Amino acid sequence: MNGNNYKNIFVCPECKRDLSIDSGRLICAYCSLDYSLIDGIPDFRKKDQYWCNVNRQKMQELNKLARSSGDWLGAAKRVVPEYAAHFIPFDRADMQFLWPCTKDSRILDAGSMWGGISIPAAQFHGQVYAVDKTKETLEFLNIRAKQMGLDNIQAVASGLEKLPFPDNFFDLVVLSGVLEWVAFGEELVLEKHWRRFGRGVKTGQRKRYADNPKEVQLKVLQEMRRVIKPGGCLYLAIENRVGYIYLVGYPDDHMNLPFICFMPRALANLVTKITLNCEYRTYVYTIPECKTLLRRGGFANIDFYGIFTHYINPKEAIPLPMIENLKGKIISTKRGINKILLSLIPKKMLPWLSPSIVAFATKGSGPKNDPRLVQLLKKEGLLNGSSSAIRLMKCDSRPGNELTVNYWVYTDEGNKPKYFCKVCRSNKATAVLRQESENIRILNNLLKESRLNSHIPKLLHYGTTDGITFMVTEFIDARKSSFNFNSRLKYKLKDLDTEIKEAIRFLAQFQKNTITKQIEAVSYLVQFLEDKKMILQKRGLLTENVNASIDKLKEEIKELGEFTMPLCAQHGDYDFFYNILFHEEGLRITDFEHFEQQALPFLDLATLIFNPLVVSHEYKKSKRRMSKILDKYELRKFLNDWLSLYEQLTGMPRKLLRFLPALAALEQRTKDYPSWRDPLTFPINAAFEDLLRVRILDKR
Repeated sequence: MNGNNYKNIFVCPECKRDLSIDSGRLICAYCSLDYSLIDGIPDFRKKDQYWCNVNRQKMQELNKLARSSGDWLGAAKRVVPEYAAHFIPFDRADMQFLWPCTKDSRILDAGSMWGGISIPAAQFHGQVYAVDKTKETLEFLNIRAKQMGLDNIQAVASGLEKLPFPDNFFDLVVLSGVLEWVAFGEELVLEKHWRRFGRGVKTGQRKRYADNPKEVQLKVLQEMRRVIKPGGCLYLAIENRVGYIYLVGYPDDHMNLPFICFMPRALANLVTKITLNCEYRTYVYTIPECKTLLRRGGFANIDFYGIFTHYINPKEAIPLPMIENLKGKIISTKRGINKILLSLIPKKMLPWLSPSIVAFATKGSGPKNDPRLVQLLKKEGLLNGSSSAIRLMKCDSRPGNELTVNYWVYTDEGNKPKYFCKVCRSNKATAVLRQESENIRILNNLLKESRLNSHIPKLLHYGTTDGITFMVTEFIDARKSSFNFNSRLKYKLKDLDTEIKEAIRFLAQFQKNTITKQIEAVSYLVQFLEDKKMILQKRGLLTENVNASIDKLKEEIKELGEFTMPLCAQHGDYDFFYNILFHEEGLRITDFEHFEQQALPFLDLATLIFNPLVVSHEYKKSKRRMSKILDKYELRKFLNDWLSLYEQLTGMPRKLLRFLPALAALEQRTKDYPSWRDPLTFPINAAFEDLLRVRILDKR
């Protein structure tokens, strides 16, 4: 921001009068106060304050290295590697596509800290003001923004009770993980206090407060309302006081003590005074309590989302009235104790026990602005008419700045979603959607005369609108497999048997419908092995053992004799965990990022069969030796049944299928994957050397 414009943007936080600029300072002529302006950051604090995960010295070291090296990311990984994952990912701002904003909106990120929301939000909005009381974190945010080429972020050092902005200034104010801290006045270095469970903020000397925490929070909300434009919105993200994880003893996110958040306030205060030497001032609320507080703050039209499991990285964000009917969906994405707890909660109670909540509250009682995603869908002609019945749900999305945020879109046509939307988190990383949309378009054409066309997504839109790249397909209503990463084979084999056989039938038909040509199998595979060996050598992965295994495989394949086999389309990630869904009218297949129009037919089959085995408890217990678990739990019998079915449906000879795990592992290990996909996240890839040695079936 041009320094000459500061006086047109900021006002004195005490008297709200205009400021003039003189000798690098912002001056209020009315109340004779002046404020420093250093490195483009105006400082409106009454005193120097500090609140961060790490101490001031480490933050100063980080800023110095980031500035001198020109590499903020490298500096962060070197100086604060344990916190890099906290602020580098863009997924903390995944909810921004639900904000009722436009590309020209002016946003206030109140309590911005490292910039986990400010940075990703600046890509898609007009101006972002990042306000925090810790100057060192603002300096880092500034350095990071400049090095990333973002010139629309203005860092401001200020408390939140008296903001240096005029009335009716912002289209949206973000208050994410901040309201609960505003009444806690001590300086804080979190890493000094957060040591697993049962500890919290132990201050050196207990500070005495004259004000009630709720009243401080109320003043902050009223100040937020003052700076929001009429019809503008407050976005509040906060833990739920009676979230189910806290009810069973998960430590409070602020005092780090179990059960503290839903105790009577007086009792909680006594407990923290005794155990932590500080008052209990980090108030969180139930949903009704939060609604009452927002109304006292002057807000109207308050809508809540239940967040599972935490607003910092929401796996699911669901409008409160919809949670009851989506309990099964929520449970399907959880593991371990979370899954057990969710299954025990009556569905009518679940909305009120969401671990975290998000509230959208407007200034004024007029009509609400549409969420950003709804605006985009309307511009592309996919939605029209009244928005009152349109509901959006953020669903489980893989982390990664180069990946997408996923949403379900409900319309007034019923209780099932109409669209499935993927939105790029980064405006500089759109390759993942461009590739997948092109792959789906190719498949839609390839299968247009086949009944399988109704089993894959129908592409409705791909493109960039108002700087946001997104893809829309028809929603596929189907369930995930009952097998998950924590399943034990001995308990799940019968269910797995049924599901794998159904998936084999689909795969066989898919491969038949997409055959590109027939090849002479042995000569092709021998050359395939030579090519893969060269790739491994170039990548430094051709160890002595791997080389010997490939040579042995090549000699065994040479003995097979002459026969032909097809090249066909390949899904590339044909597994139960994400991409194979079950429907009463047959399988539904999603996520075609790794689709290839012509490939060998082995990888999809091996992924289907061996992924569940590789991630199983039994495989880990066997010290990652597939041969050990194949002889247990009747696995060889099941493998024989599965591959016999595939042989019967495709004509692929049994003598070749015995090499399935080795050929698939070799193919996956040598693929060129995009930067956004870690090859080792493919289970087969992680078990490469083991599977390279595995043979299944007999030699018939």
